[in-house]
Amino acid sequence: MTLILTTMGFILKILLHLSLYTGVQCVSDIRALNCKFSDQESFITDKGTHDIRFIHKNVILLFGQKGEAPVKPDTVTFLLTGTNLDLRLYLEGADEDQLECVLHRYNTNGVHVQWPLQKTQDYNYWYNCVIEHRLFTVTSFLRQPSPNPAPGHHDYHNWTVINDGDVLTTTVALVMKTNTPEVKSALGAKTKLDCQFVFDHVGADYTLEWFSYISGQRKQLFNHNSRSGLTQGTGVGMKALQKGDASYDLPAADKGSQQTFVCSVSVNPLVASLNIHWTIEEKPKVSLSVPRVLSIKEGKFERIDCRAGHYYPRDVKMIWYRYKPTALGQTLPDVLNKTHSSHMTNDDGTASLDAYIHLRPSVKDSGTQFICSVFHQSLRVPIRMSFIIQVEDPMKRLFIFYIFFSAIIMAALLYIIHSMRSARRRLFRRLPY
Repeated sequence: MTLILTTMGFILKILLHLSLYTGVQCVSDIRALNCKFSDQESFITDKGTHDIRFIHKNVILLFGQKGEAPVKPDTVTFLLTGTNLDLRLYLEGADEDQLECVLHRYNTNGVHVQWPLQKTQDYNYWYNCVIEHRLFTVTSFLRQPSPNPAPGHHDYHNWTVINDGDVLTTTVALVMKTNTPEVKSALGAKTKLDCQFVFDHVGADYTLEWFSYISGQRKQLFNHNSRSGLTQGTGVGMKALQKGDASYDLPAADKGSQQTFVCSVSVNPLVASLNIHWTIEEKPKVSLSVPRVLSIKEGKFERIDCRAGHYYPRDVKMIWYRYKPTALGQTLPDVLNKTHSSHMTNDDGTASLDAYIHLRPSVKDSGTQFICSVFHQSLRVPIRMSFIIQVEDPMKRLFIFYIFFSAIIMAALLYIIHSMRSARRRLFRRLPY
């Protein structure tokens, strides 16, 4: 009976653990990752104070079992073991060459506690591992047990030297992931900022925080303590939070172009966080003041407007080009001098701007193409609008007029001559002789 209850408890623990991250389907088949490691070494300065120097190395993050041979014997290897929490669950769908991995030591600021899954009071070395992909960011903490007792002061006083070829056997204690490392929203649109977290054990006492940074100012958005149950702020669903989903519903915004939002989870002695960069963007709507083919008289002065309307933020670049396909030796369009209007602010908070050129074309300019290009951070490629001019030659029109007028005169003369001849014949018929 005791064995059955123990088995059921173990199964329940696994199910609860898996429920903390419902979006995961399968384990990635990645066996090892190349990572950058920022090591730290404590030393005494000439003034007798402690200081730290940073040592940067290339290391291997190896997924395997205890005692497994390293992939590169001459390189530092972080061997990730254990089945409670597999970091590869959160790398699904990514190839090795798509991931950027960075490791560094983590200082607990003198706080040394026994980790829940740790059977002894041994000291732990902690390492923070950040893996970035263009679609997601994963941050995790690796725990390396040590038989040494807790030093009772800052970790960096007691860190051991890591030499090339060393194998550091670790387990994953905490994982956080966001599928929205970069968010672009339209003005007035609500946005969900994704943040998921999971521990290697059930029932962890943690504090979750959401805050933002704008112009260097920190603003608290949400705070929840699992032990006390106290919650401040809104935006995170409490039912979802119990399953490790700390996603934040960002209200619709009508101003502010850039902010950094931080999702932070702290569990003694660790503090993990994810930065989410948020930007408001509206693509410009571009239009010209003339049709695609513009008929214009030679020498006539014409102003052509190119308008970039309803874009956000205000930074925009507009360039006018001229290109004549029949011009000998012209491979690239010419850049034209232009004049900008002042920025116009629309009722919805977006901006508009006009860039215009002046034309006084000659007949030889007929067939020339003019292109307005608009560059904005919301566009992957610039928006281009163009038109072609057809220049009317006034002499040609006058010549046509002369021909037409002459044709009318000739027709009238012929008609008069014909009428006179007809009248003369009728007169001859009436004579008696």
